[in-house]
Amino acid sequence: MSAVRGAVYACLLGLLACGDDAADGGGGPGAGGAGTTSTAASVVQAVSSSGTGLPATFVVTGVVTDGTSPVAGATVMQAGGSPALVTGADGAFEIELALAIAGEPTVAAAKVGYRTAGLSFDALPTEPIELVLIEARAPDNTTYAFGHPGVGDAVADDSTAYCGHCHTTLTAQFQGSAHARSARDPRVQDVYAGAAAALDTQGSCEAAGGTWRAGTVPGAPGTAASRCYVGAGVLPDLNACGGPAQPACDDPALPTADRPTAFGACADCHAIGMDGPAGGRDLLEASGLGYDFGNHCDACHHIADVDLAAPPGTGGRLRMQRPRERIGEGVEAPLRQVMFGPYPDVPLAFMGGSWQPKFATAELCGGCHQQAQPALLPDATLDARWAAGLPTHATYDEWSESTWNTPGTPCQFCHMPPVEGLFNSVDVSTEANASIAFGFGRTPDRIRAHTFRGPLEGAPRLLDGALALGVGATTIADELEVAVSLTNVGCGHAVPTGEPMRALVLVVEVEGCSASFDAIGGLTIGDVGDARASGVFGVDAALAGTTLTWSAASLASVGQVVRVVRPSGTFDDYEGVGWFGDPARTPAEKGLEIFEPVGEAAIVAIGSGTVELDAALAVAPGDVVFLGDAMPTAFTDGAPSRSLAGASGHTFSKVLLDPGGARRVPHHRAVSIASDNRIPPQGEASTSHRFRIPDGCAEATVRATVLYRPHPADLSRERGWDARDYVIASAEELVTLRS
Repeated sequence: MSAVRGAVYACLLGLLACGDDAADGGGGPGAGGAGTTSTAASVVQAVSSSGTGLPATFVVTGVVTDGTSPVAGATVMQAGGSPALVTGADGAFEIELALAIAGEPTVAAAKVGYRTAGLSFDALPTEPIELVLIEARAPDNTTYAFGHPGVGDAVADDSTAYCGHCHTTLTAQFQGSAHARSARDPRVQDVYAGAAAALDTQGSCEAAGGTWRAGTVPGAPGTAASRCYVGAGVLPDLNACGGPAQPACDDPALPTADRPTAFGACADCHAIGMDGPAGGRDLLEASGLGYDFGNHCDACHHIADVDLAAPPGTGGRLRMQRPRERIGEGVEAPLRQVMFGPYPDVPLAFMGGSWQPKFATAELCGGCHQQAQPALLPDATLDARWAAGLPTHATYDEWSESTWNTPGTPCQFCHMPPVEGLFNSVDVSTEANASIAFGFGRTPDRIRAHTFRGPLEGAPRLLDGALALGVGATTIADELEVAVSLTNVGCGHAVPTGEPMRALVLVVEVEGCSASFDAIGGLTIGDVGDARASGVFGVDAALAGTTLTWSAASLASVGQVVRVVRPSGTFDDYEGVGWFGDPARTPAEKGLEIFEPVGEAAIVAIGSGTVELDAALAVAPGDVVFLGDAMPTAFTDGAPSRSLAGASGHTFSKVLLDPGGARRVPHHRAVSIASDNRIPPQGEASTSHRFRIPDGCAEATVRATVLYRPHPADLSRERGWDARDYVIASAEELVTLRS
């Protein structure tokens, strides 16, 4: 027996880390999942030979079968090399192996839907060989118990029961990713149940307008605790439960007949690692590994295929295939593991590596990051424009319709960057021990990080290089006209993308002569930029001198500001995304009316139903007033979100509408899209703004700042979330105003 084969035996006894890349179809519970064992005989096949030693190259002949019949269409290659040939109807092959490829010379055969087979040589074969491909047969095994990913520490992950025992680096990366938090993210759980976990006392709950009552503890199905219920939620909105005089929809004491039956398919993407049936589940069923680690290793690597024509997630688009074949006869025989991954040369039977090329393509990501949903609210219908489904999430389409749609730049190109310093994704693998047990060499671009980088992750962060921001200014008489351009130069999809709650806020400021210039024309920040309150003059607000009478006066505080804007009756002709990116669309169809600045004043006193301002404003009936926050001296990355509606600038987002016309609603309530001016790949957005030049001022600084806002400030206030803005681009120009 060779030293490498001896290592396999030690691996199976748990004495060594072993296996090939998780990204290569490896990594898995107990190296085989719950109830799965493996013997050395199933990992290493003997080869009859004569003599010892191998020449620099030698030829191997044989046949690929399924144990009974030849297998056509199987890829045959030397492990660690490149695919060499595809078998014909007779399954036969002839291949040259080279010692120049690191590791024990190994021939591997793979075909989609089958476990990869391989055979290593420490002597010349004396006869043709047989490589047996064992099919991974449907249906999915819903009794399979997912295995633990581990924490990414080889000592803590002290056996092959943990993916991190072998794939230590990748597991550690995964643990810091949004995929690991996908089921337990408190914001996801809040919007799902219509709750606010941060409001954890009855007093704070009722002060926010919520109701304190019994519900289910996320991650602990059937466990009751008092929780705060406030605002929209998937369960109360989609089911006849959770009303003001009713128990919460997730109250474990609810009679079976009163429990929710509509779950919005949330768990189909947020908790694919739940044991049991795949698809159509209640997110609050997630517990144990399925809750703690969300979309973990053992779940993702049991995705056998992706069908983009089906509904997203495990309910259709992600075809899960947990192993059901057994090693030996009888129902108590151990399961034969299968792990799907992007490479065809992972022949470790212990892992059951199965080649699925879609793991290296954007299609895998499109399994969840592309959603065109029906109307989910009871008795609701979609706007006729969206007969094929409302595109609440369209990241895959945005990429596929862009110039980034190339084999070399799928989603993984940015979100799973190359890993340096590893021979393959098994941390103890080296050129010296390359083999079926330890895997074969990969270049860094074929060892993809399992960080699944989000917009604010990495150094530099992905969004920091997304936009090219330009600022220019022109003096015309006593006005300064500022032009701003934003170009999406770094993203293969729209900016921002994914969850429609995300937005960019562009703030344009001019300072000179120790003062801020007043905006007198051009685009202003709309409601996406947030307001503490809003009203309309002549309807619920009136101004006499510096006294503002307003129904929202009780919400105001000294130090806040009011900003007034005027509807122009004209619309922004932006480039747009999806339906809104069609050149045939009129500006009015694109849905972004331009509101021009009227003025801004600080609040200096609060009366009964009135607000006292530090300056009078020239308002007219129909003008819109926003209650907001004062501008900071400078925007700081990660500072709490400010209410900026009405300021000079613009916002970029997809604005969803519910049946009553409410804007910026959670996507489970949406039936239409009011506008979508997010910036497409290689697309450009242009804005213009006018400012009054103070008398005698000769020089000014023009500044543009782009903020990324992950979720709306008003929703964050409602749920007690920590709302912050992130500076992703800034530019300024010093302008000479008069010669």
